[in-house]
Amino acid sequence: MKFTSMHYSVRSLVLVGLMSVFTLNSAHAQRGQLSGSSGGSDAIARFVMNFGRFIDWPESAFPAAGSDLKVCILGENQLGRSMDQIVNGKKAGDRSMAVSTLAGTDLAGAKTCHIVFVSASETARAAEVTAALQGSPVLTVSEIVNFGGNGGMISLSGERGDAVAIRMNRGLIDGAGLNVREQLMRAIQQ
Repeated sequence: MKFTSMHYSVRSLVLVGLMSVFTLNSAHAQRGQLSGSSGGSDAIARFVMNFGRFIDWPESAFPAAGSDLKVCILGENQLGRSMDQIVNGKKAGDRSMAVSTLAGTDLAGAKTCHIVFVSASETARAAEVTAALQGSPVLTVSEIVNFGGNGGMISLSGERGDAVAIRMNRGLIDGAGLNVREQLMRAIQQ
């Protein structure tokens, strides 16, 4: 991957804010499952919030200028309280983030979302879900093992001790017309 070097006057503030969500003190993080604990659910919610803030969607992805950035949980919602408290109603630029839960089979509904967190309940269908959303301006995120290998854009796991590991497929993200800001890439690389 090629990264361009850019300097921002708020870089330090952004990095401190993003890096604060990288630490996770949880036994679940050591096993790779994050959503099984409140600390893990909170960490996922913070990542999702920051993805909403530091990834840009094309204007055509929104039905109107003031539309919300829709964050959807596809399948069993183990993140409910965390997503409601940490993400729902927060700002992503000029837009408010709105969280909703979709049935695992509601792939048409998922296409109307901007960020889709694919729940572990959809593990067996991960490739089907990502294939249905491919080419749409929808960021797919999950903690499902091998989510990236099944066409997912961002995989989260607790495989690095007490820190959350992030894997991004920039080709898929770029192919969906989404733009990952340099601040997010720098925070992830550290």
